Amino acid sequence: MLEVQVKEEYAAVLEPLQESVDAALRQYAIEKAKTRVLELEQLLQQHEERYGCSYDLFTYRTTTDEEFVKRLDADPATQQWEGDLISWEFDVEELRQWRRRLQRLLTA
Repeated sequence: MLEVQVKEEYAAVLEPLQESVDAALRQYAIEKAKTRVLELEQLLQQHEERYGCSYDLFTYRTTTDEEFVKRLDADPATQQWEGDLISWEFDVEELRQWRRRLQRLLTA
């Protein structure tokens, strides 16, 4: 368990309310996690709309379909696909982590 240092005057007031404080912190953490999950889902949706497919399919196609890569490179709107792929991968992994965190909070 992580401990947080609080000023003595706050601790004295909050100690009798420990259960309520725990519940409030849990609820706050759940709301923050849900917000982050939604933000990341929106980012992923933007990538999917831009490239017309999911991350997994995009990764597969860029590694196996030379014509697909040529079309991406030829279109000014998608010439930055390699940078987008890196961001996309990061966002996918971050979403997985936040979903795991949220699940742990919801089942705790």
